Amino acid sequence: MKKIVYFITALLACGGMSLAQAVVPAFAANMTDKVVTATNKLETRMQNQENRMENQASRSANKSANELQNIKNRADTLIMNRLDSLNTLLNRVQNDTKLTASEKSSLISDVQKDVAALTSLKAKIDADTDVTTARADAKSIITSYYVYAVFEPKIQLLVTLNNLQTTASYIQALVPQLQNLINKLKTDGKDTTQLQSSLDDIASQLQTINTTLATDIATVQNISTTTKRNPSDFSKVRQDIAQIVRSGFAKIRSDIAKMRPQFNQLIGTVSVTPGAPTGTEPTTSVTETPTSSPAPTQ
Repeated sequence: MKKIVYFITALLACGGMSLAQAVVPAFAANMTDKVVTATNKLETRMQNQENRMENQASRSANKSANELQNIKNRADTLIMNRLDSLNTLLNRVQNDTKLTASEKSSLISDVQKDVAALTSLKAKIDADTDVTTARADAKSIITSYYVYAVFEPKIQLLVTLNNLQTTASYIQALVPQLQNLINKLKTDGKDTTQLQSSLDDIASQLQTINTTLATDIATVQNISTTTKRNPSDFSKVRQDIAQIVRSGFAKIRSDIAKMRPQFNQLIGTVSVTPGAPTGTEPTTSVTETPTSSPAPTQ
């Protein structure tokens, strides 16, 4: 019995070794295939992920480049429009005959400073390499250069105010001539009460007009072209022009219209020569009468 057990044990031992020798290489080969396959799959996934990251980075870079270029294009357009407007304003100021020499000098200096600064800003934006910087520089076109919010209305108002001031000066020169004529008629025994009342009203209106214009001109001159303005500054000046200055000129025209028939009634057609020296005696033989002021140009 023991011999049988030994025999079987020996047989199993020998057979087990043969079996192991047969199975181990097959198992190893199978495991190797699985490892290779898993490795290939891992490498494929990693490569795909790398490709996706590269594609995403490329798309992001392209998007950033496109956005940067779009910002530059918009900024260039904004700057060129403002440079065109500034050069137009510069030409207008240089050729205007109503602005004073000091006003011209100040405005020309301001315009030239903005032209130089905007030209420099355009060069900087064109050289910007990142979106954040370019966007901040482009924003400064609106927040730091008030071409449309300040420059244009400032120059337009100064020209208008100076034109109105010129008109007031023209009428002011007629007042002493009309006064001399009224004094002559009064000396001749004529009733000049109505004429004197109208002329006094003209003088009063002119005083109000001149005071208002002088104040408004100073206000507009003091408005900075490099800082954001108070919206009420220009609106107050426009209100003065509409409600005080133009209404004053309307009353003056009305007074002159009333004076014409009164002069005609007293002495016939009266001569008033614009620009005649103050204190000269007016004549009564010429057919011209005092005319209303020319409409101020804008």
